Amino acid sequence: MTFLNFCSRRTLFSSIGLSTTSTQRCSSSSSSKSTTAGIIVIGNEILKAQVRDTNSHFICKHLYRCGVRVEKISVISDNVDEIAQEIKEFSGRYTHVITSGGIGPTHDDVTYEGLAQAFHDTLHRNPTLAEIIRTYFGVEDPSSPAYKLAYIPKKAVLKFGINKATSLPLNFPCVILNNVYVFPGSPVFLQAGFGSLYKVLFNTDKRFVHQELYINATESVFADALTAVSKEFPKVIFGSYPEGASDHKARITIESDSEADTKRAVDKFCSMIPSEIIVRRSE
Repeated sequence: MTFLNFCSRRTLFSSIGLSTTSTQRCSSSSSSKSTTAGIIVIGNEILKAQVRDTNSHFICKHLYRCGVRVEKISVISDNVDEIAQEIKEFSGRYTHVITSGGIGPTHDDVTYEGLAQAFHDTLHRNPTLAEIIRTYFGVEDPSSPAYKLAYIPKKAVLKFGINKATSLPLNFPCVILNNVYVFPGSPVFLQAGFGSLYKVLFNTDKRFVHQELYINATESVFADALTAVSKEFPKVIFGSYPEGASDHKARITIESDSEADTKRAVDKFCSMIPSEIIVRRSE
């Protein structure tokens, strides 16, 4: 699977009459409700362990910074029906759906077909993408496999990222249909595209407030207290992770989108366990 280079060329966009920002303005997500996301990683090579998936980690890290909670990551094959079904299900369940992989000129690059099928849309030759392929790559033959990249769902819109180092637009955009955002599978290209757009597309007015406790005791010692406090603070997320460090045996994570809620939950939990087993707490 190959993908168009995400190099930045102002002359390219000038020659085809594109804005250096986007073909359509997309608003950020900001509301009082929790903003969620589901990630769909597409590629037989991932399922066969021929390629390690690093894209979902990169996406999760940046969505977390935006106050978006990722609730599910799915890895599926290069199958149109499977892609369509997963996109349809995720789209109805999460605020945002981000896909990675399955974009390119080869037979197994079928993400756009699956996206169109999910929303009862049809593929069409997008003139903006076709002109990018013709201008940048110099491909004049309309039957060239390169033009497969220009066939996207008819109702989809394009969003171009900006290279922070040069302030120039990236050559290839994110393709968006409803609440689904399609990115390439190559980590280099995904990081360039997603990294330039995540604040514009997914930023919220919330931030997660996270604290950690390092406990010098096994989980069985504090399990009942953790269960009780998690019930008392249903909007706070608690995690417990055994660790074999020299000074502690477990790490507790306590997190919410409210500083006050996180602090109250931490204080309550600490009051329910022996103080001598608390090695330290991060702020």
